[in-house]
Amino acid sequence: MWHAVETSIQTANKTHQVGTSFKKNATPSHPISRPACSVAELMKRTKFSKDQIRHLYRRFKQDSPSGQVNREQFAIIFATLFPTGESYRYSLYVFQNIDRLNTNIIRFEDMLATFSLLVYGSMKDRLGWIFDLYDLNKDGILTRPELFQLIASIFQLIIPIRKLDYRPTLNTIEERTDRLFRAWDVHDKGSINKEDFLQYCLQNEAIIRSMDKLKSEICL
Repeated sequence: MWHAVETSIQTANKTHQVGTSFKKNATPSHPISRPACSVAELMKRTKFSKDQIRHLYRRFKQDSPSGQVNREQFAIIFATLFPTGESYRYSLYVFQNIDRLNTNIIRFEDMLATFSLLVYGSMKDRLGWIFDLYDLNKDGILTRPELFQLIASIFQLIIPIRKLDYRPTLNTIEERTDRLFRAWDVHDKGSINKEDFLQYCLQNEAIIRSMDKLKSEICL
């Protein structure tokens, strides 16, 4: 039942690779952008040291010379991380969860904030990021259609396209959506808020182990 959450956790670990091969796969379509705040300010906003921030910025600039990544560029790079599946839909959900200001651009500050949360955030904060990923319209409430769309995008991500059998796969997605939604809808309201989600996940040892593994595996 927890596999959809685990897959989201595993793909979160890949967000730090978004800049890889950027110059080979896309060309900047925006003017060169510099961080809007100083290293000292970024240190206050995150839990990274000055050296870590400078290291991450050099990597980000090396792979993204414009200093920012748009949706299409992000999707192209994300596709290299899942070469056998269809990653476009899921990549847009991840992009949306990093682009908290809804600017349609991911800047260095946005990536740094995401890394900081996933590495140094509390268990509730990190699980909250996963909930926000599932909450597609960002209204604080997870509905069954949203959960179905997210799980469907995960299936597209991990199942090779040539092996994707539409009808059986659709039935499986429906079944998993129903099981997860019933488990998370602890008050039988027909919708799930973040507290419901956290209540379920914090009692699930497999999810907690996956979150701890994510924290240790993210490469800075």
